[in-house]
Amino acid sequence: MRSIFAKLFIWFWLSTVFSGLVFFVIAFNLRLSPLRDERKRHFAAQHQQVLGQALAIYGSTAALLTEKQGSPAEADADQGRVAGPRAYLFAADGTPISRGVPPRIATAVREHVAGKQERPDDRDLVAVTVQGPSGKRYLAAALPRPVPPPPHELNPLRPPPLFWLQMAITFVVSGLVCYFLSWCIAAPLRRLRAATRRLADGDLSSRVTVIPRQAGYEINDLGRDFNLMAARMEKLVLAHKQLVRDASHELRSPLARLNVALGIARKESPPSATKALDRIEYESDRLNLLITELLTLSKLDEGSELDRSDLDLAELVEEVARDAEFEACASDRHVQWSATRGITVHGNRDFLSRALENVVRNAVKYTAEGTAVEIVLEREEATALLRVRDHGPGVPEEQLADIFRPFYRVAEARDRKSGGTGIGLAIAEKTVTLHGGSIAARNLPQGGLEVEIRLSLG
Repeated sequence: MRSIFAKLFIWFWLSTVFSGLVFFVIAFNLRLSPLRDERKRHFAAQHQQVLGQALAIYGSTAALLTEKQGSPAEADADQGRVAGPRAYLFAADGTPISRGVPPRIATAVREHVAGKQERPDDRDLVAVTVQGPSGKRYLAAALPRPVPPPPHELNPLRPPPLFWLQMAITFVVSGLVCYFLSWCIAAPLRRLRAATRRLADGDLSSRVTVIPRQAGYEINDLGRDFNLMAARMEKLVLAHKQLVRDASHELRSPLARLNVALGIARKESPPSATKALDRIEYESDRLNLLITELLTLSKLDEGSELDRSDLDLAELVEEVARDAEFEACASDRHVQWSATRGITVHGNRDFLSRALENVVRNAVKYTAEGTAVEIVLEREEATALLRVRDHGPGVPEEQLADIFRPFYRVAEARDRKSGGTGIGLAIAEKTVTLHGGSIAARNLPQGGLEVEIRLSLG
């Protein structure tokens, strides 16, 4: 989960759901506590009412037996066969009539008759006034047993009805809201990332849309700083390219005059000056090659539209390979090639030929004496795959991507003593890119460097 959008969405969502669940549990328990107490009070009141009704029945029966038989013994005996609190009959003044009245109940009844209700025992006493057949009043009293908990007591861990449906709705709604919030927060970062990628791909005009009314918003300010950086980079790069282009054009004229002067000097100089004049001509040719490649690279950097046509890539490879073989033989090196026929690409023949020639010449330059540069062209799905392999010292792994930069040179084996300009591979990379292809270099396990070029088939 590396995306900041995914992180924002997941954490927002989980935080919202967890917070909602915690708030619900707290609110449910806060509401549940008074409901539980009210339920207990209601159940206790019902219990007392039932006990009072039972005492009224017992008292009426006991009063009847007392007036007829002189004792409520039969009514007291019947209580032993029924589960529940033990009831006793008292006279209206609190005098016990039933036998075996516990002192605690007798005291509580007397205090009840006297109107004293401060004692804790009296709070639990249930006393009912009954009337006998003769009209005489009696008291039926009992101490109830502890009130059992209400059936189906409310449980804070047991969710109420429709709880899971409500949670599902909360889950979905919070997910949609968090998704929208995360998308809005991450949108500027996505635009900044897209602009950065375009800038890295060479689009110096890449910019990020900045909303003026969001001044002070950190991501918006970051986009504004990116635009300032991109504008400065574009200005510097374009100034550099313009300088190279102008300098290359300006050098053409004095170089042409130098060649004319060199021709005149050859006619008028003694034979002893021939060696020096040859050196001047050699350096002049190198300078002319450098200027030509600089102008070519400048044109490729501008992204100018190239004249394109369908061309046989196998024929182009053979042409370049034969020319390279002719030159390589002079230094005890060779060029071997194998090309699959019928591979056609749509591109500019001159630029593709120069790009391939630069790669092959570079391989011939650094392959060991007595070895051959191997060129293989084959079809791979919808692309043409061209591999150029030498038997040289290779390139340090950390510098493989840098060899396609203009004027970049690898120390030791590929230094300025090689005589190259340092632009050939850069021209090859620009040309392949303009044709929608890719170029890469890699060191082979058995030694040597292999350059791989991929081009889309026309």
